[in-house]
Amino acid sequence: MRTSPTPAPRTAGALLSLALTTALAAAPAPSWAAALPAAPEDARSGASADQVGALAAELGLSRADARDLLGAQEEAARADAEAAEAAGSAYAGSVFDTSTLRLTVLVDTPSAAEEVRRTGARVEVVPRSADELAAVMADLDAADPGAGVVGWYPDPSEGAVVVETVDGASREADALVEDAGVDPAAVRIREGAEQAVPYAEVVGGRLFGTGGGACTIGFAATAAGVPGFLTAGHCGAVGTPVQSIPAGATGTFQHSQFPVSDGAFVRVGPGWTLTNLVTDQGGGFIEVNGSQSAPIGSAVCVSNPYSGWRCGRIQARNQTVNYPQGTVYGLTRTTACSGPGGSGSPFLAGSQAQGVTSGGSGSCVSGGTTFFQDVNPLLAMWGLNLVTS
Repeated sequence: MRTSPTPAPRTAGALLSLALTTALAAAPAPSWAAALPAAPEDARSGASADQVGALAAELGLSRADARDLLGAQEEAARADAEAAEAAGSAYAGSVFDTSTLRLTVLVDTPSAAEEVRRTGARVEVVPRSADELAAVMADLDAADPGAGVVGWYPDPSEGAVVVETVDGASREADALVEDAGVDPAAVRIREGAEQAVPYAEVVGGRLFGTGGGACTIGFAATAAGVPGFLTAGHCGAVGTPVQSIPAGATGTFQHSQFPVSDGAFVRVGPGWTLTNLVTDQGGGFIEVNGSQSAPIGSAVCVSNPYSGWRCGRIQARNQTVNYPQGTVYGLTRTTACSGPGGSGSPFLAGSQAQGVTSGGSGSCVSGGTTFFQDVNPLLAMWGLNLVTS
């Protein structure tokens, strides 16, 4: 996953001016700088109150300064588009300084710099255009990065592509550059980066991939502090790899049983965040506060990514179900409809976790029966703790 980092502050000879805002006030400003929003209200700046507040807190600004920053960025984006058109193929990108509220437009020829200055924007000349950096990126993208290379990105202020590696992996970066056939002068290799991982949340009712198909997250749980989640046992045997959808964070089936019972615990790797939430498949969430078993006759609901949020009643507990693949004991029978693809989907009674979907018959059109594997026997069998906060 590639990200575009914020350019670091430069020395006096570099592209970004580090002069104090008070000093800049006396200097000629770009034409767009005069159009900063003057209204004190957040709404007048085009931003929500939450956005202004979060920006002020994160950057250590007053709310007024945060509004000015957002307004300046909007004006800078418009100025950048005008400057890019003036520069044509010589355009090399731009850099905005959040301290000075200044935009610097980058070009790769002095003649283009003169054209951009006529638009009122500040301009600097760098070694390579945006198109040239894009070509370097394409060549690197087509090569094999090998272990230790974290990623690469174009840095317009350097006029080069930065290849990041973990400590001690500069040789792997050199090999990547050679394999890609790009000019080494167009690349900067920087060690000391951390290995990135995809991010995903363990939220009941969301899909995950098993390589050969997809199942559904039941409830977040831990095994001796190891994070993971409950799902149906028939979704995968012990050792089966899993992947979040769509982020691609990974995990492995640590415990699984099917038939006899139909439950599993998936151990998740870096990048996952455990929650006590179950999606209602409509944009809302239910907090799981425990796993108190509901009596027969109680209303229960299931979160299925295919059929949605469906409810019914518990008809029986401790039912034996003879599937074609084998017999499963101790299931709970419900009138809540489900369907194919919902294996592992979480059943709740209010805020209490009840179980994970095993199977059933019928459909949400004609009505049917759905069975779930109770949560508490799985927690006890494998020494798991349900995540409830």
